[in-house]
Amino acid sequence: MFPKLKHKYTEGFDERQGAPSYEKLALLNNKKPLWIHGVSVGEVQAAISIIKTARDEGYEGPIVLSTTTETGKAMASRIGDSLFDLHIYYPWDRAKFVSSTLDRVNPWAFVTMETELWPNMLWELKDRQIPAFLSNGRISNRTWARLGTTLGLKVGKKFYNLFTELCLREKEDQNRLIKMGIPESKLHVVGDTKIDALLSRKDLAKSESLKKSLSTYNRSIFIAGSTHMGECEELFEAFAILRNEVPNARLLIAPRHPEKAELVFNVFCNHYKTTRTSEDNPDWDVMVVDKIGVLYNLYSLAIGAFVGGSFVDKGGQNILEPVSWGVPVQYGPHMEDFSKASKEFIALGIATQVCDGKELAEVWKSIAANPNREKYENISRNYFDKESGASKRTWKILASYYI
Repeated sequence: MFPKLKHKYTEGFDERQGAPSYEKLALLNNKKPLWIHGVSVGEVQAAISIIKTARDEGYEGPIVLSTTTETGKAMASRIGDSLFDLHIYYPWDRAKFVSSTLDRVNPWAFVTMETELWPNMLWELKDRQIPAFLSNGRISNRTWARLGTTLGLKVGKKFYNLFTELCLREKEDQNRLIKMGIPESKLHVVGDTKIDALLSRKDLAKSESLKKSLSTYNRSIFIAGSTHMGECEELFEAFAILRNEVPNARLLIAPRHPEKAELVFNVFCNHYKTTRTSEDNPDWDVMVVDKIGVLYNLYSLAIGAFVGGSFVDKGGQNILEPVSWGVPVQYGPHMEDFSKASKEFIALGIATQVCDGKELAEVWKSIAANPNREKYENISRNYFDKESGASKRTWKILASYYI
């Protein structure tokens, strides 16, 4: 089994087997670190916001950030490299790998982001009396469908009780955990740290330089972000309908997995002038994003943004990103992972849920006819002013365990 895994995981194989090098760990200067784990890009963004807050609040101790994916590591380096001391790849959840990693890292506390829960790690932390925290925690409708049964409630109680404290995104998450039998004293509704992360990234963005480099002036730019396989057909139809009435419309499309960029390129290249963000080509109708870590800034160029993982049953990707720029967002029937934001954005008039490409095209045509950027920017500003601050609330809980 391991030779196959080694071929798949070309980077960090020893770390995944519980053996981060002692030379690397020497960067910690024999001090106990805070260990924060975010599986991939989205979780890393949420984690970096907490780390930044910790530094802003005066925490000077070492911080270890772990990821599972290489794209997660790349994002961590891109947005927070100076904030943490060390990156490692998270160990596979076998007892000997977990135990070995904890022996070497020796954290004063462990934090895992969102839904990344591994029993062997939690059991080992409990045995060692190392505080374990869930941050940005949520119990999605799909998870609740499994855990809401009589047996599921028993299993969930045993599992979630391994955490010392749980920092949750929504009141509904707290209610579900209380139904499992988790003590309310452990549960804290603090909000979504991804909101704080977005606001920090927005402050650093350079949207004007992007407009120049991608030649987007005087064009109606629409973006389809974090798209999954199975969604291109609907997007192709939507763009075809839009272009019949809005000839200056352009489409930026960013696949959720960058390695799929060439497949997306091939869908459009025989019908439109199609290029890639890695190419210097000012004459394009469709641009496929084949770089990591650029989508958020690209949203700033758009007058409308479709967010993927929603025409297919993937729970939806991050609709907060385009809205933080004051860009109206569209998505398909599946947005379970951002259900609270979805309901709020629809009520505010900055989001539209559509069934298919034809409906999406109608929304895009309406936006092109009346972009109303100032209106949407005001909605965005008011929403994010109200919802920010989760990172500070989370850090306050973590810091109370720091000795």
